[in-house]
Amino acid sequence: MKTEKYFIEYKNTKIFYTLTRSNRKTIGLKIDKNGEVKVSVPLRLGKKQIEEAIRGKADWIINKIYKVREMNLNIVPRKFVSGEKLLYLGKEYILKVVDRDITRPEVCIQNDTISVYISQSLTKESRKQAVKETLIKWYRQYFSEIVNDRIEKYSLKLNATPCKVVIKDQKTRWGSCSVKGNINLNWRLVMAPVDIIDYVVVHELCHLKIMNHSKDFWLLVESVLPCYKEKRKWLKTYGYKLAI
Repeated sequence: MKTEKYFIEYKNTKIFYTLTRSNRKTIGLKIDKNGEVKVSVPLRLGKKQIEEAIRGKADWIINKIYKVREMNLNIVPRKFVSGEKLLYLGKEYILKVVDRDITRPEVCIQNDTISVYISQSLTKESRKQAVKETLIKWYRQYFSEIVNDRIEKYSLKLNATPCKVVIKDQKTRWGSCSVKGNINLNWRLVMAPVDIIDYVVVHELCHLKIMNHSKDFWLLVESVLPCYKEKRKWLKTYGYKLAI
């Protein structure tokens, strides 16, 4: 797999992109979380065809880059100290870090507060890492329990059961489904409202029956979640907030 960097000019704007050639049959185009354009193409596809494909999507690319950069400007790096806000199932909570004479960190959620109990012997930098790791472990544990319920519910409706469900730390995807019938889900979804989790679960379960995004696929999703377009739009608009 070969990766190269290029750019095209469009309406007095330079669109820089990273080109990757592989054994794929179609052109793939995405904007990553840093606003960088990634283009994947078949091994022997000519430069002219590649540039035509990019120009055809140029307005969308430029708009998407601006949106990603704007979202990144609104992301404030976490310090993992008391008073910071955390999301859990779509609701905002206040983080409270508590020093205790303990060896193993603990998490407790009550009312509008998520309390993290850590060892009082930790240094300032060690505290930050300990709080972060404890929260991620807690999030993943509860997400796994939530997902099991949602998978069971919608598997019955769709008559489609995955071989395996894996909770993953994915940077750019909320979920995926393999040809082997395994479903991967991003643990960060635990920060979203339950109906958003439902959308991703249903989306991936539908892929067990239809492994593409054809009209039939979306009709199947709609048969279970009539308002799926709203959920999909929510993820595109607010997905960047599901971070820690």
